[in-house]
Amino acid sequence: MVSWLPSIPYEPRTQSQWEPATSTINFCEEDFYLTGYVAEVMNVATNSLYIWLSYKGAAHVLRHNHPSIFAWCFVSYGIIGVGSILFHGTLKYSMQLVDECAMIYTALTMCFATFSHGRKPIMQALVLLACVGAGVGITLTYHYLKNPLFHQNSFAIIMITLLLRCMYMMETQARPKYPAETNRMWKMVIWGIFVFLTGFGVWNLDNIYCQQLRRWRREVGMPWGFVSELHAWWHLLTGIGSYILLIWGEYLRAILDGKAGEYDLNWPSLWSIPSVDQRDIRNGKSRANGVTRNGSANGSANGSAKRVANGSANGSANGSANGVANGVANGRAKKML
Repeated sequence: MVSWLPSIPYEPRTQSQWEPATSTINFCEEDFYLTGYVAEVMNVATNSLYIWLSYKGAAHVLRHNHPSIFAWCFVSYGIIGVGSILFHGTLKYSMQLVDECAMIYTALTMCFATFSHGRKPIMQALVLLACVGAGVGITLTYHYLKNPLFHQNSFAIIMITLLLRCMYMMETQARPKYPAETNRMWKMVIWGIFVFLTGFGVWNLDNIYCQQLRRWRREVGMPWGFVSELHAWWHLLTGIGSYILLIWGEYLRAILDGKAGEYDLNWPSLWSIPSVDQRDIRNGKSRANGVTRNGSANGSANGSAKRVANGSANGSANGSANGVANGVANGRAKKML
């Protein structure tokens, strides 16, 4: 069907430079078909999205004065990408642990940010202890069982708990004062979950139809076969979905802290990357995307104000002068009569 397209044939597997493979899970992308140094090329390449969004998110937290806990969330999010690159590149179990445990730690970091909010210091310490204990317990148990289903179920339980808690706080604490902002947050969280679950769905298709996908790739060659690397699509979709949910948590925190008037949610469309930008409400300074944009606005406002003031002053002066002049003229005319 697409044999007329120019393509590069898939080569037989080359010798791995990372033998032996020790990971407990492998994916549908064929191993070491381009080079002996990278097992799954597309699964490695697509993880660069995590690293870029991690840098973007952490830098934005620092630039716009968000709580530092979110910087740690974005750093942990980036470690997922680094670990996944090493895992898919080498198929080593140690790198698999870095990848999968970073997912757990990122979710637990968000749990701490959520469940400790507004608590007394002693309760914050207990929440931190609970999150650290859960992370260590899951890591040790997973290392002992070496069962990917245990990791996936653990991650799902943490994420469901986290999302339900954030939704509860959004409805009970944010909606009474900020209904419009709450509606926008619902739109954001629903979209983030949808994108994430879409990634999970295509990964399952990758597992179910792996043999058919591999045959199709061999028929069409590269780069067209890259489109069928559905686990790579999982990286892209879950990476974007997770980032949207992190930004949602950032915006929710600003509103719960009573700073709704200090921050704007910059999310013009579903297909754009959202951000929560700080603004200075005292002088109208907008620092969206790290750029100060009040110069021209203030200039225009000042110009308009001056024009209005001058117009009013001139009008008043002219009116007063005309009144005096008319009065004097009328008086002289009456005397002459």
